[in-house]
Amino acid sequence: GAAGGGGAAGGGEAAGGSEPLPAATVEEKRQAVVEALRHSWKGYEQYAWGKDELQPVSHKGKDWVGLGLTILDSLDVLWMANLTKEFAHGVEWVRDSLNYERPKPISVFETTIRCLGGMLAAYELSGEKVLLDRSIELGEKLQKAYGAAGLPYTTLSLLTGHKTIPNWTGGSLLLAEVGTVQMEFFALAHHAGRPEFRERAQRAIDLLDSQGGGLTDGGRLWPIHIRPESGRPSGSTISWGAMGDSFYEYLLKTWLLTGKKHEQYKRMYLEAVKGMQRRLIIEEGGLTYLCEEKSGKLVRKMDHLVCFVPGTLALGAQHLPEQHDEHMALAAKLAETCHRMYTLTPTGLAPEFVKIVGGSMVAGANHNLLRPETIEAFFYLWRFTKDARYREWGWEIFSAFERHCRVPSGGYSGLKNVKLRGSAKDDTMQTFWLAESLKYFLLLFSDDSLLDLNTHVINTEAHPIKILPS
Repeated sequence: GAAGGGGAAGGGEAAGGSEPLPAATVEEKRQAVVEALRHSWKGYEQYAWGKDELQPVSHKGKDWVGLGLTILDSLDVLWMANLTKEFAHGVEWVRDSLNYERPKPISVFETTIRCLGGMLAAYELSGEKVLLDRSIELGEKLQKAYGAAGLPYTTLSLLTGHKTIPNWTGGSLLLAEVGTVQMEFFALAHHAGRPEFRERAQRAIDLLDSQGGGLTDGGRLWPIHIRPESGRPSGSTISWGAMGDSFYEYLLKTWLLTGKKHEQYKRMYLEAVKGMQRRLIIEEGGLTYLCEEKSGKLVRKMDHLVCFVPGTLALGAQHLPEQHDEHMALAAKLAETCHRMYTLTPTGLAPEFVKIVGGSMVAGANHNLLRPETIEAFFYLWRFTKDARYREWGWEIFSAFERHCRVPSGGYSGLKNVKLRGSAKDDTMQTFWLAESLKYFLLLFSDDSLLDLNTHVINTEAHPIKILPS
């Protein structure tokens, strides 16, 4: 049963000038993904063990959070891929070497979605109690990030509890950061029997809901900057990409995580999607784009980050019968645009964002960080439609990563310029390459039984969390 079989048999070159790697069956594709995981982990173990990220070209590791980020982010995917030896090595590190007593300020958002989300998901899958113990310990420290109004600040020293908002945001918090801690802290509250974890995360959403402006034609969008002292939006930049993205994603996913008991999240999600449809969607040259807005004017650019939206729309559609057809149709169109971001370039890999110029898509920034969002969308759309094109497109993209990003000594690296075959590498293996990109590839080419979406909701770092008992 080949879904879009090997490239060799096809004769001509695939769009984007990169022929997919030959693989006869879906199982061979799945095996290739597991091999990529093994290769990524091998490089990290060999050259960067205990550091946040591998620098695969220069054979060293680097820190920016200082919590062995690659390990915490990869545990669940190692378990799902049945890489038991690698998983055990990671758990041993969490037990013996993970140290929170670090003075350096860390990103509260990234630490929540990667470290807390990663350990909780791995705990739920494996039952390894040390993962829950270390999660509770981290969750307690992260409580110090909340300011007087009830919003989590941007950075926090886990050692001293000192919290800050960096100058580059003009003293504002970012929408994605305050609106993307709910899944993790709701789940932690449940496992730890500590309702205060949940209540604090909920307070942030209540503020955004009450302060977030009124409805326009039944739709509502939130600017990406939020005032820490009030929760009021600040400025006029609206984006479902960088700095906004996962707030909108968590409106749907937190509703699902609570067993659809919490209507506030469903209402806000539907308001947001309606606002997006009315104000941010354009069709040009046969493609549908999700743009941004600044000072009430459309900004004709689309971040690759936005490619999570077709996946989220498709997931939501399964639970929203009245919106099902409309949301699925929009999801399919946006997924096609995201696929086009890859076929646009000679490497077959997408740029960080595109602009729409004279009706056509052009690369807006040329680098590729091994990002997962398009594969994420293809996974959800494959799961719900079983349309073979999503597996075919996924295999094309996997092949391009193999061809251009694999480092022979171990690991994978982002690219500086997707418009150049033989582009220089950026010498960084982002932790989301394992946690998200490879996990979504694994899910795309595995049987549905690998992850039941009726019992789990996947967080914004691709960590599956069990739906909470009411």
